[in-house]
Amino acid sequence: MINRRQFVGRSVALAAALAATPRLTGLAQDATPEGSPVALFDIATLPLVTDGKLTIHTDQPVYPPWYIDNDPTNGKGFEGALAQALALRMGFTTDQIEWGYTSFNASYAPGPKPFDFYMTEVSITEERKEAVDFSDSYYKSPLTVITKEGSPVLEAKTLADLSKFTFVSQVGTTYYQVIIDDIKPTTAPLVMDTTADALQQLVNDAADATVADLESAQFMTEIQFEGLVIAGVLPNNPGDGMGAVFEKGSELVPFFNEALASLMEDGTHQKIVEAWLTQPSDLLNYT
Repeated sequence: MINRRQFVGRSVALAAALAATPRLTGLAQDATPEGSPVALFDIATLPLVTDGKLTIHTDQPVYPPWYIDNDPTNGKGFEGALAQALALRMGFTTDQIEWGYTSFNASYAPGPKPFDFYMTEVSITEERKEAVDFSDSYYKSPLTVITKEGSPVLEAKTLADLSKFTFVSQVGTTYYQVIIDDIKPTTAPLVMDTTADALQQLVNDAADATVADLESAQFMTEIQFEGLVIAGVLPNNPGDGMGAVFEKGSELVPFFNEALASLMEDGTHQKIVEAWLTQPSDLLNYT
């Protein structure tokens, strides 16, 4: 497991590497390997919240490795770099991207949206699809268990072992559903308004463990909270992965999906994954 200094150093190094890589930060001037123009569309033909602008919202704050320095505008971090690459591939320049804030839970609530799309690790679920539309999945992360240093949770090797502990989770997340459906704790999980509140319950000894995607868990345990550790990796992420969120009925979805497919086909998406989402190989895998 990486320590705090290694994690910070890696984030700084990756930020420098990304800034120096034209394929990731200057895609508008690039071409695909086949030589066709990167910009796929005339933005004047796209159905946008504001003509000539692509409005992207995130939660606040946003964390590494998804965004760097709590600044989605800098094109750094996995989602920061991917959102910029998608915008450029769709035909926008960087000064035509408007960033804004919507809370995580509000992003997939019913009703009109002030954004063209929202990107903050929102898992695609059938329930959420009733209120909003999603893009195709752009990443599927392993799910992990987080606990305190020295906790008996660290002795658990199976889901059955985990079930005897008290879990806590943010309301409305797929993490909560995984706790209920897969871990099946004998004590009802605590439910909090935010993930930070849930983690604080671990620090305060009000709960034993929580669940988060691997990359978020690395930040939470190495940077955000002292004394928390990743206990292990769950055997299954039952969701469909992360997707960009759109207002229900948005006509922009197929344009986004075409841009995403283009980035995947020419290898740009994989380069962004490799730049920002390194995964440790020494974590326990629960059975």
